[in-house]
Amino acid sequence: MIPRAPAPQEQVNFTSLDSPSLQFLPRGQEAPRWQLEEDPIVVPAKQLVSYLDREGPRFAHYDAFDVTSGKYQSLDSKDGFAIVEIFRFPDFVKAFGAWSTTKTDLSKPLPIPNAAFENQHSIHLWRGPFYVRVTGGGTPDGNESLKRLVLTVADKMPAAPGMPAVFNFFPTANRVANSERFSAESAFGQAFLGNSFMASFTTPNNLRVDGLIIPAANKDAAAKILEAYRQLYVRNGKLLDPVPNLGEDNFTAEDRYMGRAVAFRIDRFVIAFNGFDDRQPIVDIASATEQRILGSIRKQLVTADKEADNSGRPATQAGTPAWAQPRQ
Repeated sequence: MIPRAPAPQEQVNFTSLDSPSLQFLPRGQEAPRWQLEEDPIVVPAKQLVSYLDREGPRFAHYDAFDVTSGKYQSLDSKDGFAIVEIFRFPDFVKAFGAWSTTKTDLSKPLPIPNAAFENQHSIHLWRGPFYVRVTGGGTPDGNESLKRLVLTVADKMPAAPGMPAVFNFFPTANRVANSERFSAESAFGQAFLGNSFMASFTTPNNLRVDGLIIPAANKDAAAKILEAYRQLYVRNGKLLDPVPNLGEDNFTAEDRYMGRAVAFRIDRFVIAFNGFDDRQPIVDIASATEQRILGSIRKQLVTADKEADNSGRPATQAGTPAWAQPRQ
């Protein structure tokens, strides 16, 4: 059988494609001391993996629609350049996730809404359903020139109403500033802990504890995730005594490599904390998180009761589950 020649790859003229993000790229003299050097390009979702190479799968996890990219020349320096990339997502949570998982401990926060940080030769902005990445160099004032470019882009963009609401469940005490992130891919090195809202905390012993909250599809899905996490420690470490009255189900465990874990479930939420401190400081953070979640649920129940009273329907308090009722 004569082998067939591979089909020629489709040639795409990325400069001819359209995206709503094109309106946010500065043109003419809009960006102080910067000039668009050539026609911008739009790379749609199906070409993102090949365009971004190793980064492609990560953006695919967050369902990116496309990336719009423009190359700029600095008017202050013949060697100065910048590349503006605008990644567009279905919603602000996905955009926040792609942006937040790019942060490192060395990233420096910047006061640009919704949120931004800078690395050595780049600035990263989360703004509504967009993640803007500006990389460059060769300018006499370094990142200051890049900041002017980012601000010009940001001023054109709609902002999100705020951080994803799930972060309100985490306690604010001892939370590490700017540690919030959303990981669609995995958490604690486990794919089954993906779609996690994460934050870090410091304990009284000045050690770090990482926490996650997963809003699962339903109670059964949440129970399966918690059990999978429990079995990870059964196989690799050992289970410790559960915490009395923590959630509807919980376990604590330890492993020399993974550290100590405190994990529990409330309704469809899976909550877990992991660190290398003693068990009790981790339990304390978990308990504080539980109380914030229960407080939010109780408020929702009170609102439902009031609406039921006003509409003449029966109140729901009698059906309040035991775990949502105030502790005696």
